[in-house]
Amino acid sequence: MGEPRLYVSHDSALHYWRTNPPHYVLDGLRQNIRKLQGCPTSIDEARSMVLSESDFGPWPVDVLVPPNAQRVDSPRLKHHVQTAKLPPHALCPVYGGIHVVSPEVCLVQMCATHSMAEAFEIGMELCGTYALRPDTIEDGAKRDYEFVDAARFRRHVESWERMRGLAKARDVANYLTNGSASAMETKLYLLLCLPQKYGGYNFARPELNTSLEIPFTAKEAFRQNIVKPDMLWRKARVVVEYDGAYHDDPHQAMRDALRKSIFESMGYTVFTFKRWHVYSPLVFDEMVRALAKRLGKRIRPLNAKQSFARDALREQLLK
Repeated sequence: MGEPRLYVSHDSALHYWRTNPPHYVLDGLRQNIRKLQGCPTSIDEARSMVLSESDFGPWPVDVLVPPNAQRVDSPRLKHHVQTAKLPPHALCPVYGGIHVVSPEVCLVQMCATHSMAEAFEIGMELCGTYALRPDTIEDGAKRDYEFVDAARFRRHVESWERMRGLAKARDVANYLTNGSASAMETKLYLLLCLPQKYGGYNFARPELNTSLEIPFTAKEAFRQNIVKPDMLWRKARVVVEYDGAYHDDPHQAMRDALRKSIFESMGYTVFTFKRWHVYSPLVFDEMVRALAKRLGKRIRPLNAKQSFARDALREQLLK
């Protein structure tokens, strides 16, 4: 019969990806398992599976099972019936017969079980270079790669079929982009760039944390070759920087002033948002309108439904 297999999914899979596993888990090791086989059929088999709380979170662990599976009545497992075939290469082997759904499949599952705002945030996190700590809403470890490529995810969800959450995932995918480096950068991006029906200001999508080469004449003065703005509207030559609490440190303030000087020497206008700017609706709106004017964007008045959506988006993102 072979060793039993578990297929970790949903929130437990998200917990796993938030622990920042090594990249080789994704790099070429995905298995093309389309049908779920070998699920535990007894308590003893379930107990033989090593389910680390640090990897998958507290019990019960979310797992996928086929519709005809004999489910084990175990406090360790929460079953989710997978009626359709999984998409190609949807599972990543971890250890000891345990597989975890890919970040892309996990994101679709999060769309099925979470609010729209939460789905946007989780999507940006997986398309970014940070991970929230599994047990908090604060940033955890950084990484130098994205788990999900936004453009590839859009193609995936257009071709995938018969998955719960797929319709919402297709909508979410339209507004995801790569490169966010922190939870607050994600919140600022969503507030600026989501359409008005979701509560955003409908700004054109910027580049996030992309590399700008410093002109040769300025490289010696600034002693660096590239600089990475938090948000960049290249054609309009506009940069947005988010300064969190640690930017109040005197040494960091000096580095921020240098960054601003670099951008301005390259002909960019810099808008700096601090945490209290984002959290104050009136101050934020005033700053956004100044940014819109510099970008040549018209901000349309909100109708009642859009106004409610904006209040709801801010409440969910900034709670």
